[in-house]
Amino acid sequence: MERNHEHYLPLLSRSGEDGDVSPEIVPYKTNAQGPTSSTALYVTLAVSFVSILSAIFLHTATSPRTVVDISDPRFLASLRKVTPYPNLEHLNEVTKLKSVPKIWFPGYIARANSAEPDQLYSTSSSVTLSPTDSMFFRWRMENANNSRCYVTAVVPNATEALQGNKSYVAEGDVSAIEIWNVSYSAISAAMSWNTRPPRQSLLGTVNFSPVPQGYDPERAGIELRPPTPLFDCGGDSRIAIEVACNDCRLNFEQVFSSPPMAFDVWVLQ
Repeated sequence: MERNHEHYLPLLSRSGEDGDVSPEIVPYKTNAQGPTSSTALYVTLAVSFVSILSAIFLHTATSPRTVVDISDPRFLASLRKVTPYPNLEHLNEVTKLKSVPKIWFPGYIARANSAEPDQLYSTSSSVTLSPTDSMFFRWRMENANNSRCYVTAVVPNATEALQGNKSYVAEGDVSAIEIWNVSYSAISAAMSWNTRPPRQSLLGTVNFSPVPQGYDPERAGIELRPPTPLFDCGGDSRIAIEVACNDCRLNFEQVFSSPPMAFDVWVLQ
């Protein structure tokens, strides 16, 4: 064996005791290439080159050559048409996932009359406001964390109210109806003026008037500005309010139907 043709490659062997791996050197022999091996190599390369050329020629000869006329209406009809309103068909699904804003109808509505301080009133759909009458509303809500809510008066226009068989009677100034924060737990099932919960703070005022049609720049974002009754309502939230009007009289039925006519809580998502 000639040393100038010997190469050594390390191979791995595993110990049966401790699992360590150690290299073991074994000889790797190569034979010198003579004239015969060189000739065979050249012949092999030549044959491979001829085979590749033959395959390319055969593919070119058998492949159909098609010339596309882009002015042909049949070709234009086969093209995919791109819609100018992508994902428009999913609009209803998106609206259901996240309605803006979310509206809560009160679970409790009751009256208290200072002219008859001992008169008990239970929850009812009748709303009566006057200098001697206040209304108490209560909500229990489950909202997303860090949500903000505001109390608002929802009043349909005359056409919508007539179609929904709804009406109200108002006298005096209904543009600044007061919203007072009161204790949620202090409201009982039957309540009188003498047993009503005390006022804690004035949240703001609301306007019981139909929203004008069209865009009004003065009303844009009004729910985020004072005197809107705005408050935090994230998670399991409970809110109770007293609605009072010192300079007006207002009567209507607050029922859960469309179009809404109500004092509601709206959630800013």
